[in-house]
Amino acid sequence: MRPEPWALRSALLGVVFFASPFKAMAADVPSPSGSTEPSSSRDSWPTFKGDNARTGRGPALRLPISVDWMVHLKGSLYSSPAIADGLVVLGSSDKRVYARDLISGVQRWERILPDRIWGSAPAIQDDRVYIGCVDACVYALSLTAGTVVHSYCAGPTSFSFFRSGDIFCPMLVDSQRLIFGSDDHSIYGFDLGSGAHWTCPTGGELHDNGAAEEAGLVVMASRDGSVYGMDLNDGQLRWTFKGGGAFNTVPAMDAEHAYLGCADGRVYALSLADGTKVWSYETGKGIMSSPALGDDGSLVIGSANGFVYGLDAASGVRRWAFKTGDYVLSSPMITGQLVWIGSYDGILYVLDLATGQELWHLPVPGGVYAAPAFADGRVLIAGRKGSLICLQASEAP
Repeated sequence: MRPEPWALRSALLGVVFFASPFKAMAADVPSPSGSTEPSSSRDSWPTFKGDNARTGRGPALRLPISVDWMVHLKGSLYSSPAIADGLVVLGSSDKRVYARDLISGVQRWERILPDRIWGSAPAIQDDRVYIGCVDACVYALSLTAGTVVHSYCAGPTSFSFFRSGDIFCPMLVDSQRLIFGSDDHSIYGFDLGSGAHWTCPTGGELHDNGAAEEAGLVVMASRDGSVYGMDLNDGQLRWTFKGGGAFNTVPAMDAEHAYLGCADGRVYALSLADGTKVWSYETGKGIMSSPALGDDGSLVIGSANGFVYGLDAASGVRRWAFKTGDYVLSSPMITGQLVWIGSYDGILYVLDLATGQELWHLPVPGGVYAAPAFADGRVLIAGRKGSLICLQASEAP
């Protein structure tokens, strides 16, 4: 099961989490507006953190912020939403993938998969939704109808025959390549056309880890305490970096560096050229939050010590720190001067990017693990206890 507060210390030290016949259904529920046609969106958020570099950066927004709609979904929500073609898509621990209309919140379809969807955030490309499941497979679903089109499964290989292949990580899709990690200690790259794939073995589970990509370089960390830099097309290993503990996070990348947190409590900046450490910053507690990068050269990340940090991305020097009431495992989103991040204290916070000052907050039952998503002037928040909340903010001038 996903980490509850009593289990987080074990999770942050890299302890393994645990891992029914197939059925599917599609249904609509009444919309408050009475609309039954899919809405259209001016933009999208097709993958975890918005892009394959995992910058977590959206268009500039400003106060005021209002709640547009809220629905309660079954199960626990640790799957961060993706948005495309006016649909909000995410997975749940009740084995369902949900597609909701971005404007109205009305259900467009839902699909039941063979097992649970925990931390696997979907990626959307063309008319396909790719999402991982706790049955060792990634499913490609039709974005418009939710039907299963294809599946891509981990193992068994010589490395994974006696290990669980459960998939918890966010999906990465780049043109014709699907990248994901598995609890069988392997990173996979599938060709979406031919089905051929490469495998990069690691020394630990790829559990809460996910891949980021910049200019053909894929960076992904493992619970073995290493970060791997690989070629997107063939998986050839270019470099590795060894941290001081297990990694349970997803890197953010710019043109020169990868940034990520570690269970040793440090935030690392690594050179994309050779994987060497550029700087590190010590928070004192394990990190499962994945960083976001601002246009002003800032890096924002949360820690299990309850703080949200604003760092200088070039040097690692702290600009500010904001204290919440519990673990901060959620990954932030930056929209201009606004930072959006959830905490296990049951609050979604909106902070000032320059100072870390709290500007607005919203109670979210059970707190927030998933990362926010943005499209068409709307911010989507998934609460751990099943609340999917759509917020509306004004565009900044």
